[in-house]
Amino acid sequence: MSGLLLALDMLGAFLIVHVGNGVFVSASGFELVLALGAAALVLAAVGAGRFSLDRLIAPRLSRGAGRRASEPTAV
Repeated sequence: MSGLLLALDMLGAFLIVHVGNGVFVSASGFELVLALGAAALVLAAVGAGRFSLDRLIAPRLSRGAGRRASEPTAV
């Protein structure tokens, strides 16, 4: 989700600010905006993989989701 939001943000930056300035960052161009947008789209398409926070947190959440309300929780 955050990859898509960053890509949308970079599209706005490209169209509103950088499109008329050329390619290179030294001339306030769109080189960095294009690189960040492309990386964000790749991240959105592929996912963060084993280094993501989702992978770290998801197993803990799935263990808690399977419990019924009547089962006691271990402290």
